[in-house]
Amino acid sequence: MNLVIGGSGFIGSHLVRELVQQGERVRVYDLNPFPEDETNQDIETVRGDILNPDQLSPAMDGCSTVYHLGGTPQLWSRDPKFFDRTNHEGTINVLKTAKRSGIKRLIFTSTESILATPSGKEAITEDIQPRIEDMIGPYCRSKLLAEQAVFRAAKDGLPAIAVCPTLPIGPGDRNLTPPGQMISNFLQGKIPGYLDCTLNFVDVRDVATGHRLAAEHGQPGRRYILAAHNMTLYEFFQHLSRISGVPCPKIKIPYFVALTWSYLEHYLGIVTGKRPRSSITGVKLCKRSLEFDSTWTWKTLGHQPRPLDGTIRDAVNWHNKFLESKEKNG
Repeated sequence: MNLVIGGSGFIGSHLVRELVQQGERVRVYDLNPFPEDETNQDIETVRGDILNPDQLSPAMDGCSTVYHLGGTPQLWSRDPKFFDRTNHEGTINVLKTAKRSGIKRLIFTSTESILATPSGKEAITEDIQPRIEDMIGPYCRSKLLAEQAVFRAAKDGLPAIAVCPTLPIGPGDRNLTPPGQMISNFLQGKIPGYLDCTLNFVDVRDVATGHRLAAEHGQPGRRYILAAHNMTLYEFFQHLSRISGVPCPKIKIPYFVALTWSYLEHYLGIVTGKRPRSSITGVKLCKRSLEFDSTWTWKTLGHQPRPLDGTIRDAVNWHNKFLESKEKNG
């Protein structure tokens, strides 16, 4: 039995489908219900919180592999302590419970945002050693602390592995992760300009496959980077424009203007509770090198990420239908 913590989320729901297609038994553990259009009679669902060990323990009963995707992918919260509770303390609970339960393999979903270095000019690989002092904002700090806890647990005997997806895109991003929100905003004509930065995009379905293959072939205590396509943000918008027909923004926004605006939105969000369209953490990350080389990971796992155009086409089609559905339902 496989336990997918956070299985109702963007990556999680694709991972559940991936495992079911491979003939695996799956149990989903999440605070949120599993998407109705993804409901499958071959999966078991358990509503629960990673901050509650009393709920976690019975959820792991009978499981040999745990995929821990629980936490938040968002870069902003009204309460900065939310990230440490959810991403760091929640992971500690999962690790302790997995150790007591005798789990044979644990896959932890980390993030590419902890791997960006202030002065890095070369493509980032799996061997990078991120430092806590280089973390931007509470989200990145919480994810690094969680990953470090995973590696400590691996040294203590828990067969734990970390996978670091870059920016996952594709169909099914119901809760709008940061890259999904960006695509949705683009399709609605809500992006006036762009930052001069390089990012890496990967199909969410390749990320799901990478999780499964890491469980099968990964080495405990190692990090695997699930990356695919390096490109500038403007190049990505050009791909979106060509496929969707929505005009590409022409204004290149200076970094200091974008950062100033993100601070204004941040404090406005604290007052109103409305999530900013651009977070301080997101803007500062764009200032760093976010080019990745995951050749070693994919060679080790035996998989080749799919071409970008098909991924963007699937993402655009899905987001357009999602927006139409929201409009119909008010």
